[in-house]
Amino acid sequence: MTFDSDMDEQGFVVHKEIGLKRIFRPSKKGLYYSDVTNDIGAILVNKVDSNKSKYSVRQYSSAKKALALQNIVGRLSTEDFIMYVEGNMIPNCNITRQKNSKGRRHIWA
Repeated sequence: MTFDSDMDEQGFVVHKEIGLKRIFRPSKKGLYYSDVTNDIGAILVNKVDSNKSKYSVRQYSSAKKALALQNIVGRLSTEDFIMYVEGNMIPNCNITRQKNSKGRRHIWA
C-alpha cells in the first residue's frame, strides 16, 4: 500500500498481486473510500450465475419464489422465515423448508 499525492490518483493505493490497484480517495468528510460501482455488478452477476447453474430450473424457481415471499412478509431473517413456513403461519404458502433454505441461501449468498 502506498499513498499517492498526485491529483489523478490522490489517496491510498492498494496494489494487488495481479498488477491491479485499488485507489481509496478522501470523501468530503475526510473518510477514505474506494469507488467499486463498476466492479460489484460483474462480481454479483457472475456469482449468481455460477450458483444458479448448480440447480434445476424448478429448484431455482422455488428459491426465487421463497426469496420474493420473504421480502413481502417483511424481510425476516432466514431462521425466522423458516420458522414461519414450518409453523404454517403464512396463509396459502406452498414454500417448504427444502425449497426455501437449500437453494435460496446458496444462490444469492
